Amino acid sequence: MGLKSKIKKVFFRKEYMPIIHPISSNKEFEGKVALVSGGSGGIGLAIAKSLQESGCTVIITGTNEKNLKVIKKETGLDTIVMNYLNPESFELIIEKVVRKYKELNIFISSVGVHTENVDFWTMNPDEFDRVMDVNLKGTFFACQSIGKYMKANKVKGAILLVSSSRGSEPAWSPYGISKWGLKGLTKGLGKMFAPYGINVNAIAPGSTATRLIGIKEGDSITSDENSMDRLVMPDEVATFAKLLVSDAGKMIDGEVLHIAGGRGTFDIR
Repeated sequence: MGLKSKIKKVFFRKEYMPIIHPISSNKEFEGKVALVSGGSGGIGLAIAKSLQESGCTVIITGTNEKNLKVIKKETGLDTIVMNYLNPESFELIIEKVVRKYKELNIFISSVGVHTENVDFWTMNPDEFDRVMDVNLKGTFFACQSIGKYMKANKVKGAILLVSSSRGSEPAWSPYGISKWGLKGLTKGLGKMFAPYGINVNAIAPGSTATRLIGIKEGDSITSDENSMDRLVMPDEVATFAKLLVSDAGKMIDGEVLHIAGGRGTFDIR
């Protein structure tokens, strides 16, 4: 949290209540099967729950088997271990899901890591590769694997990448650069997959109230990082994610939707 936000919090107490959790009254995703990678927390889990509430069969993935077991017990969602550092395992994971559920219509990639304890001047090749290997390389090969499945089985499905508003702002870190890469990948795959009836889009949230940035339930979401003076809520991201992978979103393709209070559109960091 920046100095401006701290002053606001201490002296002005300008806080925003989280939006009401939207629950669809119909089951527009009934009969659909979705694989949500990185669905064990934050944005990914909010998307997974939203799809589940709308009738979708949802499988979430993560790297921590212990956390996945807890989530499975709490939500009833099926889980599977998937590590973006091991792209050679992706096709086997997809086969396992399809073998159990007979089909796979939706793939949402919500995996991403940040740089840790470094800036441009102290960045080293290992840290650069760690972030790029997960955020860009891992996402690329996950999309390749799911694309092969959908194309071969004539599935007119949907692929959604969870990017960031940082992908439209000046970048020096591997995180920001990887999100610029996702923007290009979204548009490239959108064009490549369109003839097969497969939609590819991305959402680009700004700073979102999740544990990733140290926000826990009950904390203030006041922020000076955008023109709305607050953080994005995971449920807000999930609402638009659900639209983009729904039948109603079939004519939206190759787009990157910013959910960032203007960040990456008319504001930059």
